[in-house]
Amino acid sequence: MIGAELMARAIERQGVWTVFGLPGHMELFFGALRDRDIRLIHMRHESAVVLAADGYARTRGGIGVACVTAGPGLANALGGLAAVYEACVPVLLISGRNPFHLAETAALQEMDHPRMVRPITKWAQTVHDPSRLAEYIDRACRIALSGRPGPVLLEVSRDVVGAKVDEEIAAEFLGPLIRAERPLADPTDIQRAAELLMKAERPVVVAGSGARWGGAGPGLRRLAQEFRIPVVAKSPARGLVAEDGEVGFPWPLATVAVRHADAVLVAGSRLGSPMCYGAPPFFRKDARFIQVDIEGGEIGRNRPIEAPVTGNCGPAVEAIGGELAARSYQPRDPTWLRAALSERLARVDAVGHGEEGLVHPLRMARELAPRMPGDAIFVGDGANCLNWVKAVLRLKEGGLWMDHEPFGSMGVGLPMAIGAAAAGQETKSSRPVFLGVGDGSFGQYMIELATAALHRLPIFIMLANDGSWGASRELTLRLFGGTYGVDLNQSRYDLVAKGLDCHGELAETPPEVGPAFDRALEVVRQGLPALVNVTTDRKSSGELRREPLLQMVPFNNEWHSGRSRIPGG
Repeated sequence: MIGAELMARAIERQGVWTVFGLPGHMELFFGALRDRDIRLIHMRHESAVVLAADGYARTRGGIGVACVTAGPGLANALGGLAAVYEACVPVLLISGRNPFHLAETAALQEMDHPRMVRPITKWAQTVHDPSRLAEYIDRACRIALSGRPGPVLLEVSRDVVGAKVDEEIAAEFLGPLIRAERPLADPTDIQRAAELLMKAERPVVVAGSGARWGGAGPGLRRLAQEFRIPVVAKSPARGLVAEDGEVGFPWPLATVAVRHADAVLVAGSRLGSPMCYGAPPFFRKDARFIQVDIEGGEIGRNRPIEAPVTGNCGPAVEAIGGELAARSYQPRDPTWLRAALSERLARVDAVGHGEEGLVHPLRMARELAPRMPGDAIFVGDGANCLNWVKAVLRLKEGGLWMDHEPFGSMGVGLPMAIGAAAAGQETKSSRPVFLGVGDGSFGQYMIELATAALHRLPIFIMLANDGSWGASRELTLRLFGGTYGVDLNQSRYDLVAKGLDCHGELAETPPEVGPAFDRALEVVRQGLPALVNVTTDRKSSGELRREPLLQMVPFNNEWHSGRSRIPGG
């Protein structure tokens, strides 16, 4: 056995049957994957490789594996790696390198890879002994999945990949997998959290990525359905509780309503920018906070927390529910949240119904919503276009949502959709994958359409083409009354899709959108990717600037200006 074969066996033991990569330094490893029937999806850009492993990991709820070449290969991967790190997704990135005897010779593609990535990984190491490759891969995956998930790097040189393995040493690390135990919360902290909820009249739960990775779905559903505590879900947690508009809501829509809550249970989410820093005016100054997080050091960022709970989010939320039941919690009336949304819902409903001229992005979202099953996977990418989609789409029946939060890295959508679709094929899942993306973001990894076609990945792509970087365009208009460096052509991306062996459709008027979607979806059902290029009205960006009720991406300008950064707020 050589090192490459041991690597493939170690990857297989992790339950991974799809690896994303580009050739270079690691061709022997690719061959070993083939020999073990592990699928290799080879792509066009290293950052996209990492992002595809991200989409795969989120869809499978486990580790994703990416493989890139040395030097420029890893350098190209850094953008995707940073996005994965900020999103707390467990990805194992394997990087090639030159043989060790070429160290410090100024060899081609020579770089200090572990040092370069340490700020954006949980762990980064070089493997020197081929017989220990399984040990290193097991440890890397264990670190990636433990505590708060995140990416890890293993650097493996060409000579280690091809070297003969001492099978007796290797066998010692091919036994049962070891997984780090996820810590359970202190019962006293659970009791304090329950006591706070018992005293609240308008409690709300805001769930984030820790809720999904911590398996908090059952606990959240109990809080929502049995105790009638509204659950507002941020993108990774969307779908854990059905967004029925009664006790389940998407965070982007509910941001104008949670300010009325007197108690907030933050389940697995950092109190950073996507959470408006937990500060007024999006939350009451005197609201009492419970924060559940597997990383104790994260609790209390930006505001004091009355009931801190350190531990795995799923068991902690279930324990809080159990404590409420033991205390005979009487459900409160949850209709306050829906009532607080009435003005926003009415305003959204009044926009984007024109039948002539260019398409309003809301028309696209409205056409997509009835065509998207409740368990669908939706990938969002872009700024303004995604804002409108967030206003309309609701996830039910265990759907999954992923987008560029919290890092805000544009262009991640297509690679993540590729990873999600590959994961679905691996498990023979019937869950469809939908991508909603703006033209600016889409252009960054557009060539990966060729990847989707080559590997027959059934992805429906809804492209909002307003010929601009919409959010920045509005900034330039406000700052100096004109546009510069923000306008694009409303190009024929549908023709690009056809040229890259995908199905392409063009929709230029509102009545054309629905039929174009139907034709594209029929192609997707046949197992191929399809793109609908919708020419949208760039003036819709101005509506977002003028009307806060239409802004589904909250920016806490008061917090930034310092007006609300006071103790307790």
